[in-house]
Amino acid sequence: MSRKRTIIICLTAIVLFIIFLSSCTQLSQAKEYFVDKFSGDKEMGEALQVTESFFDALIEKDYESAYSLITTEGRKSHNFKAFQEEFINVIDIISYEINWVEVKNNIAIVCIDFMDSYDGEEKIYKDKEVSLVKEEDIWKVKFWK
Repeated sequence: MSRKRTIIICLTAIVLFIIFLSSCTQLSQAKEYFVDKFSGDKEMGEALQVTESFFDALIEKDYESAYSLITTEGRKSHNFKAFQEEFINVIDIISYEINWVEVKNNIAIVCIDFMDSYDGEEKIYKDKEVSLVKEEDIWKVKFWK
């Protein structure tokens, strides 16, 4: 009877240990979900804020502020004058609306609708994706691809 009891105690201990491990895994997964969720929301908010600042600056024709929100790579490949001329001579953003945002690691995609004017004609663009890249913990607009 003693040997049977020892086996039962050992089996019970093993089962309890397995249950403990699985609950630790579930606890860990729940923690990861909530940490990712809240940090993801923070990243989305920051990416949205940069996108809004960029388009607000374009609407106000504050091209220096808009240019400062472009990636380092973009500023190296195109100087401010080229950026400014693109808007002065071609595009006049009138309004925009953000539809959604998605963040994966250090890349964000913000989908917008916007209206611009060219030669006195207004045109609406739907579901245009704005790419952002995180540089030194700051979101930057990837303007030129």
